[in-house]
Amino acid sequence: MKNRIALLLITIILLNGVSVYSQNETSNNAMVTEALVFEEVGGIVAVEAEYFFKQERTDIRKWYRTSKNEQPEVGRDEDSTHIDGASNNAYLEILPDTRVTHSDKLVPGENFSNEPGTIGILSYNVKINTPGRYYVWVRAFSSGGEDNGLHVGMDGEWPEHGQRMQWCTGKHRWTWGSRQRTQEVHCGVPNEIYLDIEAAGTHVIQFSMREDGFEFDKFILTNDRDYVPKEEGPSATMKLPEQSYFQTLARSHAENKVLAIDDFQIEGTGFYKDNGGKWFAINPNQHKEAQTTAVFNFENARYDVVFVGVGENDGQSKFTILINKKVIGFYAPPLTQKTFEEGKDFNAVWENIKLKKGDEITVISEIGSADGKEWARGRWAGIIFAPVGKGKEVIKK
Repeated sequence: MKNRIALLLITIILLNGVSVYSQNETSNNAMVTEALVFEEVGGIVAVEAEYFFKQERTDIRKWYRTSKNEQPEVGRDEDSTHIDGASNNAYLEILPDTRVTHSDKLVPGENFSNEPGTIGILSYNVKINTPGRYYVWVRAFSSGGEDNGLHVGMDGEWPEHGQRMQWCTGKHRWTWGSRQRTQEVHCGVPNEIYLDIEAAGTHVIQFSMREDGFEFDKFILTNDRDYVPKEEGPSATMKLPEQSYFQTLARSHAENKVLAIDDFQIEGTGFYKDNGGKWFAINPNQHKEAQTTAVFNFENARYDVVFVGVGENDGQSKFTILINKKVIGFYAPPLTQKTFEEGKDFNAVWENIKLKKGDEITVISEIGSADGKEWARGRWAGIIFAPVGKGKEVIKK
């Protein structure tokens, strides 16, 4: 299982640009970006706790990763590390741990939070193929009675049946749990920790602190009410992010240089990100034109400059491409029968353009309308700098 997870992560990194921080980064940083998605298959999905893509509400407490190469020392934390037996040889702990025993002062909003979503929120992208009720299991290591509580939620919501996960048995070892603490049953009622997921698709599964010092190894979502995980549980199932059309073009030649939209300024430009962040676009209710600039940081040479646009059915938007404020060309993608469409018909190329490192590349987009009522949004994906003579090959992909 461990080798499979490592191989999958390496594949994602190489093929899809998921960035992983080096071991020199602090152990509270996310190891992966939100491009990493775990996928439910056959009614079950397992996720390693350390593969969160974001943590929030960290002013008071933070989750820290413990592994063979990372053993954080953050304030009070009296127990030893528990790497042995941890799935994937790593786990998270929320620190500092100031309430170790019942005699330590309980400080609501600091070392304890009965309100979910207020301290130490972890986020994971999970693709659900089969909507329904999913029971949540968490693998935890509890040394006492004050480090055994957690909350779970989804998409920024913290439903009642995701609150107050509780562990009483299985002390001093990694233990699966799925019980909800109630006023009547302090050690928790089984089968009462669940998320009702009504729509298929990718959802953000979230966990937040209930008690500091909580050690978190792995979680499982299952639609089988009677399921009970054993040992380290099932292997994580990851969904590789789909390669975008722009990425396909960018990788069509080994010597291509690329300025994707993420390399361009967005704040104050009039653009917003559309289609899951794949394109820049203009909201016609706010702007009729937008302009953005990026710096060309590649070697001095001549290139075929390939503009990757998007065809739209509401009108022909007009694009102006400039280098150091000098126009190199104009382009208006043809109308399409679909609301929007990518492909060879919506790309443009300017051949044998001299560029040097530090040049400013500017794109000006003006929205168009076919009937004066509905407006195209001036969508585009980025610019590729191909070797001279290769630009026409790139745009035909």
